[in-house]
Amino acid sequence: MSPQLFGLFDDPRVRVLTSDVDAHTIASLSERETTALGDVVDKRRWEFAAARALVREGLARFFGLHGFDLLNAEDRSPIWPEGVQGSISHSDTSVWVALVDASFGTVGIDGEGRDELARDLWHLTLRDEEVACLESLPPSIRGRRALLLFCAKEALYKAQYPRSGSFMGYMALRVEIGEKGSLRCTFQQAVGPFEKGFVAHGRWRDERELVTAVWIPAQGTSMNGGPIVERPSRDEGPSAKAERP
Repeated sequence: MSPQLFGLFDDPRVRVLTSDVDAHTIASLSERETTALGDVVDKRRWEFAAARALVREGLARFFGLHGFDLLNAEDRSPIWPEGVQGSISHSDTSVWVALVDASFGTVGIDGEGRDELARDLWHLTLRDEEVACLESLPPSIRGRRALLLFCAKEALYKAQYPRSGSFMGYMALRVEIGEKGSLRCTFQQAVGPFEKGFVAHGRWRDERELVTAVWIPAQGTSMNGGPIVERPSRDEGPSAKAERP
């Protein structure tokens, strides 16, 4: 039984499992999953198989759904069973899966095995104000925090895509790192149903590997089931990505 991770989501209804990338999980792939994977290098095959094995375990443990084949749509997004929303991520050595009842909303999870985000990638993935915040930190942790921002943007993409069906570039989102492992993700432009200034929240943990989680509750409900009270802030104003596709 794979270990369950706690503390990445503020609501216990979101279940997170993790496991190692293991070549032996290839044997657990269904015929349809094997066909969908196609001819790929061994590394990709192991990652794909480990993720599907973990999804299958989670659906059985938490939803009573056995033997489900997780396939991808044409845009590469996972096709979850009816009534379930989820998110997948993997590094070279680990895989993570987050699962929740679809009535809750959508979730995104992303993990990274790298030590840091290389400086020559900052201008491609981070906004000027995010870089300014990084440069105010001690040099020894800037690269790791840059990776955290990147990882959070990946998790947010996975949470918003099932709702918008829209591509969202890195510059369309501003991520702020809060206290006690919290994240605040603010849309800098309208994306699908999300207005400019829309705020999604998340959490992160940095232990053996860096993992981020972001959630977007169903319209009209908050993470704990109460009403949503947060709106775009005045200075931002409303406007007049699995697996990430």
